[in-house]
Amino acid sequence: PRPFPFRKLDDPSHFASVLKDVSGKESVVYKCVAESDPGGFDGWLNKAIDTFGVNAYNLVGGASSANQYSGPTIPDVAAKLNKRPQCAHGGVTIAERHVKKGNEHETLVRKGELGMRWFISQAIYDPEPMIKLLKEYGALCKQKKIAPKRIVLTFAPCGREKTMRFIKWLGVTVPEDVEKEILEADDKVGKSVDLLCAMCRKILDETKGCGVPLGISVESVSIFKNEINAAHELFRRTQSMLLDFLGEPWLVQYKLVSKGAKRTSFDYGSRKPAVSPPKALPPVKEPKAAKEGSVGGGGLFENLSQEEWKKLGAVGVVGAVVGFILGAVLGGGA
Repeated sequence: PRPFPFRKLDDPSHFASVLKDVSGKESVVYKCVAESDPGGFDGWLNKAIDTFGVNAYNLVGGASSANQYSGPTIPDVAAKLNKRPQCAHGGVTIAERHVKKGNEHETLVRKGELGMRWFISQAIYDPEPMIKLLKEYGALCKQKKIAPKRIVLTFAPCGREKTMRFIKWLGVTVPEDVEKEILEADDKVGKSVDLLCAMCRKILDETKGCGVPLGISVESVSIFKNEINAAHELFRRTQSMLLDFLGEPWLVQYKLVSKGAKRTSFDYGSRKPAVSPPKALPPVKEPKAAKEGSVGGGGLFENLSQEEWKKLGAVGVVGAVVGFILGAVLGGGA
């Protein structure tokens, strides 16, 4: 017998509206365009935009180009979104695919011509394929005299063998030595965070000057608390790495989230009033580059009171970084 009643998965566009109600932040909704018939997809898209107010989409095609699908093609959907001036869309990129076929950079250029404004990578556990892709994509864009789109580097921490199996099942390439180093460590999840931070640093260092703008995304693919907490820590560290890499002063906004607000989208029967905008941190007169692992640049938090520091805690780390990717992509920032 089932240990709990069956509950249908929520529609991602509805969940995005709930997330916005709770956090005040926009989100990017992934959508596989090949899943439904064209008419059904059009209905879903209209509802997502007009009812739930979702304006950012990451378009995903079918699992294999060799198969026939009933749904619309990515160019079809891109054309529909291009007619909606309030909407933006991006796609996915898999660096390992570039190693095998050698044409992922050309695919990125072609999808960019469809109106895609960013590409989010598959989770990275081997930096070399991504380094190769970024360099060749940047070179191709220079050759064609076009501006490259932002590539969002994705990382996902792992703290147990079961999670590692799942990550590999998702199609992520994990070198044997990396897997062994993580699973044989006393603090497995901590080791994975350290290794992924080192990979992020390597990608930044070795692609400097290629001209491709970058972003950071961290996935939590586990239900275990230590791996979820590690995702927050990993994002905090990799985000500060990327911001410091840009060589410009930077500022983080944060919003304290109530620890008791553990509701699901099924608890929301209707839209809630918009939350107040996030509190801006005090301006820094002389921003300094942050060290790896810090939340802000130099004296960013120096004006916070002791009580505010206590409140910031773990939830502050999460609140400080929610929405960074979308803000960077749509707002033209870091």
